[in-house]
Amino acid sequence: MKLKSKTAAILVVSCAALAGAKTLTTDPLTGLPLLPATSSPLGNEPTRIPDSQVCKSKMQSEFYSVFNSKVSVTLNWYASRLTGFHKTHGFADGRLQDAFYSADGTTIVAVTGEPGKDGEDTETYAVSYTRLQPGLPEKTIIGMNRHNIVCN
Repeated sequence: MKLKSKTAAILVVSCAALAGAKTLTTDPLTGLPLLPATSSPLGNEPTRIPDSQVCKSKMQSEFYSVFNSKVSVTLNWYASRLTGFHKTHGFADGRLQDAFYSADGTTIVAVTGEPGKDGEDTETYAVSYTRLQPGLPEKTIIGMNRHNIVCN
């Protein structure tokens, strides 16, 4: 009888945790739209990346896993919603590294693919949202995308 009551208690706690899972539609750091494929039964709250510095800018970032979305679909979704943003393509460490960035260089949405070849339409691995103060020049953002940062 004790085993049944422990199992029931575990099920109740598990269901309560799932019921409290949040599904975000915008990223809290940037206020930008959030790809629906970041959502899972456990919600889609971001993983906060520790604050750091890139060149002379303070960098704050959040990371989201992506589920069942090809890179092409993910990039098209962001391209249609991030109007006024520029796009850069990179390939580093065997993964696609595309990014959308604001004209003032203060906001970046980066899309990372699963391992593959440059140009291959793999599954999307993750998307990250970054806020920079002060903004970075385009040359530095492109370098970040290719894992070859150039500071002015």
